[in-house]
Amino acid sequence: METRDLLVEIGTEELPPKSLKRLLTDLQTNVGQELSRANFSFDEIKGYATPRRLAVLIKALPSSQPQQQTEKRGPAVTAAFDEAGHPTKAAEGFARSCGVSVGDLERMETDKGEWLVFRETKPGQSIESLIENIVSNALENLPIDRRMRWGASRVQFVRPVHWVVALYGADVIPATIMELPAGRETRGHRFMGKTISLKDANDYAASLYKQYVLADFEDRKKEINRQLLEEAKKCNGTAVIENALLEEVTALVEWPVALAGHFDERFLELPEEVLISVMTEHQRYFHLRDNRGKLLPRFLTVANIESADPDTIVSGNERVIEPRLADAAFFYEVDTRSTLEDKVQTLGNVVFQSELGTYLQKAERLSMLAGAIAKRIGTNEIHARRAGRLAKADLVSDMVGEFPDLQGIMGSYYALADGEPDAIARAIGDHYLPIQAGGRLPAEPVACCIALADKLDTLVGLFAIGQPPSGSRDPFALRRQALGVVRICVEKELDLNLKECLQQAAECYSSQLTINSSQLDEIQSWIIDRLANWCQDQGISTDTFNAVRQSREGITNLLEAYRRVMAMHSFRKHPRAENLAAANKRVANILKDIDTNTLATPDDKLFEAEAERTLVQSMNEAREKMDAALDYETQLLALADLQPHIDRYFDDVMVMTDDATQRDNRLATVWQMRRLFLNLADFSLLQPSAGE
Repeated sequence: METRDLLVEIGTEELPPKSLKRLLTDLQTNVGQELSRANFSFDEIKGYATPRRLAVLIKALPSSQPQQQTEKRGPAVTAAFDEAGHPTKAAEGFARSCGVSVGDLERMETDKGEWLVFRETKPGQSIESLIENIVSNALENLPIDRRMRWGASRVQFVRPVHWVVALYGADVIPATIMELPAGRETRGHRFMGKTISLKDANDYAASLYKQYVLADFEDRKKEINRQLLEEAKKCNGTAVIENALLEEVTALVEWPVALAGHFDERFLELPEEVLISVMTEHQRYFHLRDNRGKLLPRFLTVANIESADPDTIVSGNERVIEPRLADAAFFYEVDTRSTLEDKVQTLGNVVFQSELGTYLQKAERLSMLAGAIAKRIGTNEIHARRAGRLAKADLVSDMVGEFPDLQGIMGSYYALADGEPDAIARAIGDHYLPIQAGGRLPAEPVACCIALADKLDTLVGLFAIGQPPSGSRDPFALRRQALGVVRICVEKELDLNLKECLQQAAECYSSQLTINSSQLDEIQSWIIDRLANWCQDQGISTDTFNAVRQSREGITNLLEAYRRVMAMHSFRKHPRAENLAAANKRVANILKDIDTNTLATPDDKLFEAEAERTLVQSMNEAREKMDAALDYETQLLALADLQPHIDRYFDDVMVMTDDATQRDNRLATVWQMRRLFLNLADFSLLQPSAGE
């Protein structure tokens, strides 16, 4: 069958830069899935994206589907013909529904008898006849939060669509997509390029390049990176190129041209985070550092045009950044006229959450809770209380009002300006961390106390008023907050009882809310779910985690639980692990319908088999080893040593004997074994050959 390359391009007004790469990858995936669903094979699918277009090029696509084989089963032969062999109404009705006579039907033998069957081979449909549905479905399933309508059209898309290209090889596919007739004409750069009449689907990228459009997203990204490094060398500096900003800039331009500008050196007196925020968050500039890591009074910008007078573009960018930096300098000067303590009182005018009060009330809660956590981990309680009180004060500063991404950071600088101890200033600066998955954690113990207090206060408050995350809605980023609690406790090795910390957080709300124990249990369980997800991301199987979670004590200490999970993860490779899991399953089944509260300590005088005596003695020895052990690995090895004794016990002893006294005594032995294992985990939940 003939194959050609298929090109589909959707030409739009400027697409949202932060969404462009995902739109590209999802369109590529969706088109591939739609083609596969329609039984089309192809060599590869390549996506293209610029601010003004989304496109896919499918290589070696057949002109039509393969032949379609259909099979429809009708009535059983016994019901299809009467005793004289004449077709019944059932057979005739089935034949009519298939558009044939009864004589055209075939018979099919099955293990349940013989049936009438209709088989048909249809030619596959052409790509021309199916392309509209394939592309429309792919576009409909793109991740677009808010779709737009334009003009009198009822079509909706992320931005208004102005042209559509659909080429199969050199031929235009006569299709209507997004209510526009597909053609072969695309558009070059808005200012430097012209309209292009594509001769062939394969000419797409090369033709656009001649009209100043670098259509491949990754190629454009690499070119921008190359130019930035080159311009940085000319400035005797090193460009700081963050991937998120690089991708956003890539999504903003079709023909990148990197240029270097400068700003007044006097602005270097400002905190460097302020300068970086102005450059990156507000202007999409890249900042530069010298060979000592110091910020240079230079910036790199990426223009979307190749100008005959690039100095004019540079001076325009310099004129834009100068007043922004001047504003920042003014805000800083105004903010430092008052102390953070002065600003704390103003927090009473800012609502944290309508049912949870103001940020002043939150500051008071943070101070109490951070102090309590500091006391538990043995760090400076006074510093923790003070940092907790001041942590949110910069929210009412002019600087944070203009540059929200600097909250916490500016509080740290203002604390130093006020003469607060360095540890308090650093704790204020770090207390929002981590701000993203895998992000940096607070560096010091006091900072960890404030970070935990802030996150636990928010979690407890919002759960208490019935506003946990639901579906994709999570306006207070509670999932990220909970994962932050997990990571801080585990990675910073903080030995904290989660239940006690949650109770303390609830007590800090006592003047505002009544929070009951069941609500705290729900929050604790929800945080433990985040620990489970985090462990799963590290390759820990679900059954390993659940085995630890269902131990006698459950999970109350995140650090302790993580260490136990990791020990169990390693123990799964032990040659005796699978037999121990099987034995525990057997024990769990034996005890399933037994009221274990009625079982006493095993009476050795009732032992009849040596295996009973040996098992109990071995369990006592294992318990002593576990009590003396300093780590979970040693405890698990002590349990592993029990395996031959457990196997012998079940080989030699009938637990559910008819003798009630013996049965109860043996059940007590089995329950004692179950409890010993449950101290670490519920081994009965471990699945065989988990591949850990």
